[in-house]
Amino acid sequence: MTYHFDDFCVDTDRREITGGGQMLRAEPQVFDLLVLLISNHHRFITKDELLEKIWRGRFVSESALTSRIKSLRQLLGDNGQAQKVIRTLRGKGFRFVADVKMVAPAKGSGDGEILDIGAEKDKGQSAPSIAVLPFDLIGDPEKVPAIGEAIPRELIASLSSLRWLKVIAQGSTFRFRGSGTDVRQLGDILGARYCLTGSVEILAQDVVIDVELSDTRTAHVVWAMRKQARLDRLQELRAEIVAHVISVAELEIPQHEAARVQFSDASNLDAWSAMHVGLQKIYQFSGQGNLIAKSMFERAIALEPTLGRAHAGLAFVHFQAGFMRYEDDVEKQRLAALRAAERAIELQPRDPFANFMMGRCHWLDGDTEGGKPWFERATQASPNYALGYYGASWANIFSGDYDTGMANTDRALSLSPLDPMRPGMTGGKMWVNIARENLPEAVKWAEIAAHSPGAHAGMAVFAAMSHWLNGDAPNSARWLTEAKRRNPQLAYHSLERLVPASHAEFHGLVRRFSDRVGL
Repeated sequence: MTYHFDDFCVDTDRREITGGGQMLRAEPQVFDLLVLLISNHHRFITKDELLEKIWRGRFVSESALTSRIKSLRQLLGDNGQAQKVIRTLRGKGFRFVADVKMVAPAKGSGDGEILDIGAEKDKGQSAPSIAVLPFDLIGDPEKVPAIGEAIPRELIASLSSLRWLKVIAQGSTFRFRGSGTDVRQLGDILGARYCLTGSVEILAQDVVIDVELSDTRTAHVVWAMRKQARLDRLQELRAEIVAHVISVAELEIPQHEAARVQFSDASNLDAWSAMHVGLQKIYQFSGQGNLIAKSMFERAIALEPTLGRAHAGLAFVHFQAGFMRYEDDVEKQRLAALRAAERAIELQPRDPFANFMMGRCHWLDGDTEGGKPWFERATQASPNYALGYYGASWANIFSGDYDTGMANTDRALSLSPLDPMRPGMTGGKMWVNIARENLPEAVKWAEIAAHSPGAHAGMAVFAAMSHWLNGDAPNSARWLTEAKRRNPQLAYHSLERLVPASHAEFHGLVRRFSDRVGL
């Protein structure tokens, strides 16, 4: 790897520095210090980190570091006053600030390509981006010679359907291979915040596929998966892996981005960071979390008005405020949700989340049929989008198409088994079994829904109702007590919006149960 800045070239393999066409002599620790600063040019490095990585845990005083910094500045024609190359953050650390170009390794023979990496000093200030590398082949690759590139190509195409995520083209990423790739350097070369690598191992008639998602800023693994199957199931396995990766991109990446943000500094967040905090907070399913999410989406939109997914997030907030009765004026929230969803569609018409929210807005005005085309658009835009199938399942169930509703529910759960919307997904199975008068099965799915993380008080009421229908008064009373614990102000008016009026039978059932238990 070689770095170029000003009139200097740093070759990390040969451990050489040239300036003005002349070879420059540098002590080993001075060279290591330069490479560490350049490779982390997008951030300040603390003194503690420099001491740890340069001296590898040996105890030295800060004066040793000060001496090496001074030597490095002299070598580069810099000084403590000008700080054209190395900037000091007094009392904290240092940062390399000169514009840098890096020579990327060539694929095969030939010269590498010089890429400008100085234009994006901080990858955290832009939309998340991901590089999908070709998978390594282990074992007997002759049985499936193309699989190492076939799966990544499919992943690139599928991830590209998520309009909020930048996906690096295969023409750049396929110059690298998974094993032995330094994800930090890859992040600098390609401007990617995340890197997806994998391997395909052929063992006799079995295939094992490993997939790993890493954060290029820290080289930490965000998520990993291993799948094993018979070789004749390889095509089925490919589809499973693509579906899982889409689910991870929709859920894990936003959660990971939000976790990196210091919320105490929320007033200083850029648009993308604010949006990710908002996406994290909406899935808390609480009034307070909803308010925080609203402020984050509004900040993101104020900073970047064309950020379509932030508008879709704001639609989610207003929908939730009306759906869960966080606000008394449901009609006001419905109209606000609809306006935000329409703006999201205008900005990003193929974003699956924006289409999902347009479909969901029809829930608040009881137009179950009106939501169906939007859920279909969401899954057409991203065939592995779990929320699209979830939305479609509820539209199907509450319009009496139970078979299609169950199929869509099963599809959503298979795509995202740990989804924050899991209570709603499993709750849909309860309603279908009530309609089919399979009450023991309805009780089973009602309890699964009510026990799921994030399940609201309404789910506990439905568990109580299922036991009541099944003739189990003690368990019905137990779940009703739990519902009131979750929401001490629980009353029928907070339940009626959970069941669309378009399904008169279900709506009437909730009313009869509420009257029976005094809600």
